[in-house]
Amino acid sequence: MQPMKIHFLGGADTVTGSQHLVEANGSRVLRDCGLFQGHRAEANAINSRHPFNVDQVHSMVLSHAHIDHCGNIPSLAKHGYNKPIHTSTATASLCGIMLRDSARIQEQDAAYLNQKTNRKGLVPVEPLYTVADAERALTLFKGYRYGQTFEAAPGIQVVLNDAGHILGAAITTFAATEGSRTVRISFAVDLGRADLPLIRDPEVVDGIDVLVLESTYGDRLHDAAAKEDDQLFEVVDRTIRRGGKVIIPSFALERAQEIIYHLTSLIVSGRLPRVPVFVDSPMATAVSDVFDQHRDYLDDEYRTLKKSVAHVLHPEWVTYTSSVEESKRITASDQPAVIISASGMCEHGRILHHLKHGIENSRNTVVLVGFQAANTLGRHLGDGDKRVRIFGDMFRVRADVVSLNSFSAHADRNDLLAYAQAAHPKKIFLVHGEQDQRAALAESLKGLGFKDVFTPAQGDVAEL
Repeated sequence: MQPMKIHFLGGADTVTGSQHLVEANGSRVLRDCGLFQGHRAEANAINSRHPFNVDQVHSMVLSHAHIDHCGNIPSLAKHGYNKPIHTSTATASLCGIMLRDSARIQEQDAAYLNQKTNRKGLVPVEPLYTVADAERALTLFKGYRYGQTFEAAPGIQVVLNDAGHILGAAITTFAATEGSRTVRISFAVDLGRADLPLIRDPEVVDGIDVLVLESTYGDRLHDAAAKEDDQLFEVVDRTIRRGGKVIIPSFALERAQEIIYHLTSLIVSGRLPRVPVFVDSPMATAVSDVFDQHRDYLDDEYRTLKKSVAHVLHPEWVTYTSSVEESKRITASDQPAVIISASGMCEHGRILHHLKHGIENSRNTVVLVGFQAANTLGRHLGDGDKRVRIFGDMFRVRADVVSLNSFSAHADRNDLLAYAQAAHPKKIFLVHGEQDQRAALAESLKGLGFKDVFTPAQGDVAEL
């Protein structure tokens, strides 16, 4: 009899490109297939090949719709994968937006690069995958509610529980049976926080044998989620009073909706005036519509606020833009406003135009509300760089730059330790974190009495 195994194929010692394979009872089930995000050449090399035989995968289980967890699914379809992709109903809806958009970006990037290669007579660049590949992949999705158990492969049962991370995100627990032996493997990657607006708190899955746990903030603490309203109020209030714009680079999925929720709450309560709020991201617009379609996933705070305003995410002071012309008018206007635009790490998208035209204005404030990866424009701003490069040109940073540490959809060190204690696993594998964060969290867990704590490297295989 072959031993049960976990293959750590992506996102082990990095915070992107999450990908694991559970092998048991002669079957293989893939857990997530995310895009690795980094320097172009390195990312292309990692994302363009799969470290497993696609034909040997029985099915796939997807935790949630963030691109670093779902973004390479279309390349599976491109390479012949045609088996089920099991996920929550909300995640299935969100992936229709996320994967089509990612495919368009892949095609556009390839077309842009080919303008140069054609002039130099070089071999044309092929996109990682196309919109057609994404459409093919989307036909494979099967949606489930939290708490439902399904068979991912013969002898492998899976149940989804609320991860408290983003809409539809799931803790995925595998019950793998071989003969008379059953091993329960629970993946809490990504794990959310308690008391976030819109999203319910994470569910604890206890009595498990193996816990695969994220470590993104393994040695860091967030400000309490309850401070989000106050922190956002202080920044918006002082910026609007001095006649400036509040420019918020935001992930289109979850973070944008969370900020809109807080602004709606502050305006309904009378703490803020009805300041114009522009959501300058077609994707964020589409995602907000999905939130409205899946209200049954949302928490009691959402329902309470909805009693005071008919449309929590679409109040009359919020304008969702679609066209480039609308975006340009917002950029050109001198009127105080809040601008929420993608991308969250300031690497691409319309946010770059708002930063280009607003970063040198001392009345404005740039508000960072999420994790900023190394070498991104967002990280340079968060680190306090006084000059930054945007579209190839250098700009002086005269606007205030504020990082609001209460905004995070990831569990921090204390949250992770508390979750491990409640879950009572026999073994813990730490993934999805930079090495210093994983090492620190491992030491903290061992200090709590967990003896079998491992920090696998990319490509490692653990026998269970």
